[in-house]
Amino acid sequence: MIQIKKTFNIPRARLWKALTNHKQMQQWYFKELGAFDAKVGFQTSFSIEYQGKIFTHQWRVCEVIPKKRIVYHWQYKEYDGDSTVSFELEDTNDGVDLLLKAKILKPFPPIEEFSPESRKAGWQSLIEDRLTTFLKQ
Repeated sequence: MIQIKKTFNIPRARLWKALTNHKQMQQWYFKELGAFDAKVGFQTSFSIEYQGKIFTHQWRVCEVIPKKRIVYHWQYKEYDGDSTVSFELEDTNDGVDLLLKAKILKPFPPIEEFSPESRKAGWQSLIEDRLTTFLKQ
């Protein structure tokens, strides 16, 4: 399991909106995201091309506790495997902690894009670089 924890010195509602609002998610997460709704059962699918390979992301929201936690299943149409990602928020003296957990439920194929190092680097970049930069705007 990959875990990344980052403290943001912003209101919890602001961070929650960045994690769950479709328009904001397109700005920092995936511009290709065609739709998103933070409601249990919501499903979406969008494709990304990376190094000549297509990755059609298939998400299904499976848990929502408003302004506290969201979890969704994450699969790819072209590849076997299943995973979940959760974003959990907790107030601290310094602001709000974001704890991301990405867990593999069924292994993905042994290609570079699914290696533990690649997956961890991808999540770190999304949180440490893209989300952080977005929230400073």
